[in-house]
Amino acid sequence: MRNAVRLSTAIMTHPAREDRARKLAEALPELAPAVIVDDTEPGHGNLANALRAWAAVEEDATHHLVLQDDVVPCDDFTALVHRAVAARPDDAISLFCEWGSRSAALVRVAARRGWAWARAVDMYTPSQGLVLPRAHALAFAAIEGKNGADDLALVEYLRRNNIDNLVTVPNLLEHDDRLSLTANGFQGPRLSVCASPAGAEPDFATPAAGTGLTRLPYASWMRVHAEWFYCGASHDGYTWLGDFGDTRLPEGFRKADLADRFRADLAATGAPLTQTVSELTLFEYWTVHFALGLVQPERLEAPPGPHAEAAFATAFPGLFRRYLPMAAVDALRGSAGRLAAAAFEHGAAADIERPHPDYWASENREEPR
Repeated sequence: MRNAVRLSTAIMTHPAREDRARKLAEALPELAPAVIVDDTEPGHGNLANALRAWAAVEEDATHHLVLQDDVVPCDDFTALVHRAVAARPDDAISLFCEWGSRSAALVRVAARRGWAWARAVDMYTPSQGLVLPRAHALAFAAIEGKNGADDLALVEYLRRNNIDNLVTVPNLLEHDDRLSLTANGFQGPRLSVCASPAGAEPDFATPAAGTGLTRLPYASWMRVHAEWFYCGASHDGYTWLGDFGDTRLPEGFRKADLADRFRADLAATGAPLTQTVSELTLFEYWTVHFALGLVQPERLEAPPGPHAEAAFATAFPGLFRRYLPMAAVDALRGSAGRLAAAAFEHGAAADIERPHPDYWASENREEPR
């Protein structure tokens, strides 16, 4: 199937980081990337340069990959990208999503299930590394308007044209997180939710986690409390602010009902989490992962997939990266990851209707192939 995929590649960069883009291109000789250097005036965003990168589709290419200059490809990157595209040739494929994003929650679900795909459900398209089919690459490159952020323009294009945006699990790119040129430095470190380890062999024939899901539980790194966000088919339903946790937890599984279970899990971690983060805040962290298990369409039966532990270990850094020194975050990420995983398992084992009609559009569910 790889022979059917003919991939052209572009790296978009800024004059201040052109040397990094050239080094990245040299590291990927088999892809022969074109380096597209931003020539727009400062203060207008990166969209104009992104459109030039998406227009750089080679004549015989079936698909086009655009990389940003601050990514780090995994081992065997080119072969894995070709395999991923061959498995999902009609979709927009994101090769990275950051550990505190909404999409990261579904990456953790996919990792637990041993699946290689998760839906992208953020207010933007994860675009550090993105593959589009040729026709869509060229159509996006031709959109009107040249100012603003490429990830916001991409999400508008993809959802308006009903193109599925999926994230690979594990991520095939890591983020070389340095000083942001697009005013994102205030967000704190933005690393991969589940970076691909050496020797990883994802099974790209699996379903995508979250297909058919309409309500996603998520704790935002901006507010650090459990919320529910719309993630269904309607483009207009996506918002920056969600509904508080209790508003969509079913009877018998509200926060007051979950407090004892939370304290038992917290005690079982055996780590000094409460010496660093308040119990009240940790309860929000635990609750959102319990709710993530609660929205699973069926009970979990198989043992965790090979990347599950690594994916859950990034949940704590993803949420607290702005509020704690990274040394403290790194010291607690393992135990906090186990706390999140335990909460998820409890939610997935809860006795409720599955798939629950408050969270799922059954006609959109994707069954395992």
